[in-house]
Amino acid sequence: MAKKTNLSDEEVTALLMTSPVTVCEWLQQGMLHVHIDVGGRRQFNLQDVHHFAREQSIGLSRPDRGKLRILIVESDRRISQLLMNLFDTSSGTLEVCAVHDAFEAGRKMLAFRPDVVLLDFHLPRHDGFEICRRIKTDPASHGVRIIALTRTDDVALKQRILMAGAEACVPKPLSSRMLFETIGLSFEPRVQGDCLQ
Repeated sequence: MAKKTNLSDEEVTALLMTSPVTVCEWLQQGMLHVHIDVGGRRQFNLQDVHHFAREQSIGLSRPDRGKLRILIVESDRRISQLLMNLFDTSSGTLEVCAVHDAFEAGRKMLAFRPDVVLLDFHLPRHDGFEICRRIKTDPASHGVRIIALTRTDDVALKQRILMAGAEACVPKPLSSRMLFETIGLSFEPRVQGDCLQ
């Protein structure tokens, strides 16, 4: 059987383990190329997507690995437990682990090998920028997606966080819907309210 060379929006989103919004942003910035077929549908060339992923140091999904692995690095144990409970709704497709400091995070990066890290940028006694840089400069983890969890509204600081290697900044209090969409997961709320305090 011939190998598939053209991908749909949904397939690219899954392959790059990101959200449709992020793919649209990359398209608008001219970072990712797309072709429109005769039916008006967007088609992505598989080689172009692989080239883009290499240039941006983005890890591609590994269907053979099964579940998407998410490592939560959050100093507030109450928030990390809320996140664990939130992701438990998707336990068939996710494997989630939580740690509370940089030392534990370093050990779990090796043992758990996450696809996505939700990183509290305000860990006590540790620099979130340094943690982010270490993950992105290590050949074993440079493709891991980092999503920063932060209480700041400072645009310049958010830009620094992105330049350090984070893919996105999700503000606290956390919106469950925004967090799921940023990761690229569908969100189906079980209870009223969307914020994790």
